[in-house]
Amino acid sequence: MKTVFFILALTLQTTTIFAQRNVGDFLQLQSKPETYYVQKAQTPIKIDGKDDEISWEKAPWTNAFKDIEGTSKPTPSFDTRVKMLWDNENLYLFAKLEEPHINGYLRQKDTIIYHDNDFEVFLKPNLQSPEYIEIEVNALNTIMDLLMTKPYRFGGKANLNWDTKDIQSAVYHAGTINNPTDKDNFWTVEMKIPVKSLKYFGEGNQIKANEVWKINFSRVQWHYDVNGKGYIKRKDNTGKPLAEENWVWSPIGLINMHYPERWGHIKFVDQDSKHSMDDQFLALEKTAWNIFYLQQIYGNTNKRYATSLDELSQLYPEIITISKHYQLVFSNANKFYRIEIKSKSQPNLKATIDNQGNIYF
Repeated sequence: MKTVFFILALTLQTTTIFAQRNVGDFLQLQSKPETYYVQKAQTPIKIDGKDDEISWEKAPWTNAFKDIEGTSKPTPSFDTRVKMLWDNENLYLFAKLEEPHINGYLRQKDTIIYHDNDFEVFLKPNLQSPEYIEIEVNALNTIMDLLMTKPYRFGGKANLNWDTKDIQSAVYHAGTINNPTDKDNFWTVEMKIPVKSLKYFGEGNQIKANEVWKINFSRVQWHYDVNGKGYIKRKDNTGKPLAEENWVWSPIGLINMHYPERWGHIKFVDQDSKHSMDDQFLALEKTAWNIFYLQQIYGNTNKRYATSLDELSQLYPEIITISKHYQLVFSNANKFYRIEIKSKSQPNLKATIDNQGNIYF
């Protein structure tokens, strides 16, 4: 995902914490994240890039991917959807990417795969931990995976020595790869991700029914011109490749996948269970991050953080309405803050968030 290059991230980490510059940027981050209920597999899943097992046939598709910035941007040119399954030890993913010209060139593991057209998984099993993993794969089934200690904008670093142990993946082409003389239909990605490979993110090596994780999927799509021998990235007037398209399952609101609070939620369910999310928890989570975003803007403007909801409402008057539902306690020390947000209707429902984006429930 071309958001912040690894080396560049290290030089920008002190200046990108305050990413939201104004209320317009804040409003871009208000779309509701997607939700998907992951059904339990009833039959063994063979990782071959095909979804011909009964369990896959019954699994629902996600909504079609949208532009990473949201529905205000053009609808993606090609359809992309995902479906998921689980068993006690594994999360299964199946993605279908419509593509008239399937191509891919990178073959070495842990190269930066988004320089090709690719499919990406961003996975955060522990909602209260800053770490998450990123997995990229191209149409050759070349994998790059890494561990993020926390998002780049908070000084996070990418650990490319990380390996998602025992991950299995396969791709299937409905067409031919790297052949510009014909028209293709789509390519697929199938993955089996063992829970034990995610042990840093939570307790135990099994998935339990009703667990909720954060996840998002991204598709990087370059603009290619076709010549007689292959595909060439289209260039702008300066001779540089045109910027890639970024299509995602759950839009972020800006061109940066490393906003895990903006990813979608998945809930692991049994076949016959009722499918619902804890809406009050999701509302609390969103409230905490909205306060964080406004504190970023306030801090940039005033060279200090707000010490009350009244001060934040000077930026965005509507924020004052959250006092109907939540009690807020501001703890400030010069350029540091920590805010406790407690539900008035459910005293046990509370969160704290600080100026480094650390959130606890």
